Amino acid sequence: MPSQYSLLKESWVMILMYTLALIMIFVLTFHLLLVSPLTGKSFDETLSYSFVVHNLTYYRIVFGLLLYAAVIHGMNGLRIILLEWIHPKRAQWAINLVIIALIAVLLAIGTYTLIVV
Repeated sequence: MPSQYSLLKESWVMILMYTLALIMIFVLTFHLLLVSPLTGKSFDETLSYSFVVHNLTYYRIVFGLLLYAAVIHGMNGLRIILLEWIHPKRAQWAINLVIIALIAVLLAIGTYTLIVV
């Protein structure tokens, strides 16, 4: 397959980043509204265990979208920064491998938390 169709080509990466950013705008706004004074609860009440567990179970899909979008967006941003900072081609595969491993670990922990709660 020619390199012009590579999934790590910068145009695909930027489309992914923009898509994830749009998802996070809506999902994070919803999340922040859950803990805002508009709910009629004080900030301390929104930090209670029962309130958090209720939101995590009732809005599991929304928090799952937030988890996946934030982790992939953030780790890809870190990958881009590291690739600009460390230029040798030999180090690029190592950076990509470490970032992919971090994404997998963070998504596994987050998914486990969403499922168990």
